[in-house]
Amino acid sequence: MELIVAALATWQIVEIWHHSLLFATPRAIVETWTSKLGELLVCCFCLSPWVALLCTLVMCCQDTRLAVWFAKSVITALAVSRLANLGNDYFYTVCRTPRFSVEDFNIETETETGTKKDE
Repeated sequence: MELIVAALATWQIVEIWHHSLLFATPRAIVETWTSKLGELLVCCFCLSPWVALLCTLVMCCQDTRLAVWFAKSVITALAVSRLANLGNDYFYTVCRTPRFSVEDFNIETETETGTKKDE
């Protein structure tokens, strides 16, 4: 079970780093680096094994200290988030909320002169 949680959390962490607005500024800064660390952080295939190693070490750790418990909780939350995103992507066409605009309804509005006008 820890392996699945670590794999899903790794996927979510790499997705958040590479695609979220939250990390857009640091990601842009890292893209200007010419070092090996810059290459590692820009490439999702290069970054994911190291994130996976960290997630796996935390999930397999039998330590009961509060910091380890917190790290496991964060990793589990990221794994659950990834599963939710997968479910959302899979069922998107069936479960999405339809979008409506005002033009879809027959609404009478008042004009500036106070008379009702049918748009």
